[in-house]
Amino acid sequence: MIKNKVQSNEKLVSIDIAKSFGPKFPIKSLDITPWLFQGLILKEKLFNDSIDQHNWQEYKDSYLCIEVNEDALLAPWAYMILTEIGKRHAKDVFFTNPIDAQSQLIKRNIDEADLSFYEEKYVLVKGCSNKSVTPDIYAHITKKLIGTAKKIMYGEACSFVPVYTSKSNK
Repeated sequence: MIKNKVQSNEKLVSIDIAKSFGPKFPIKSLDITPWLFQGLILKEKLFNDSIDQHNWQEYKDSYLCIEVNEDALLAPWAYMILTEIGKRHAKDVFFTNPIDAQSQLIKRNIDEADLSFYEEKYVLVKGCSNKSVTPDIYAHITKKLIGTAKKIMYGEACSFVPVYTSKSNK
């Protein structure tokens, strides 16, 4: 009988970051550039009319990313109003693109997770599983696992790169 040593090793635990810590709701984007005069300047009447005419219900049970032309001139109160209205309808509001919002959400989920399960375990952080997992997220999970995990590795069970070994394990 052939024994799968990876599956039978109780101390080896793999993490698929996207599956374990990814957003639980869809991320939807709203570009407010058309709400600005010539796509650049906030004019209060145009802005407020656009807010009033927008269907905010479409963000129910989702995360809202508000995007705007980086050259646009927006007053700080505009961000505050958009946050207040967006938060009434969406799970959360971000002023960035959907990729960066997803990264922020994954990091938040990692921070809120109870990682004590990984204590004294050999943790294999799966690589190449999802393009939405950016290098900063791999760095973030590594920082969180150092001092908890006995060993941290990156890759797949058949081919991995050792990243961290606790001093008590050397």
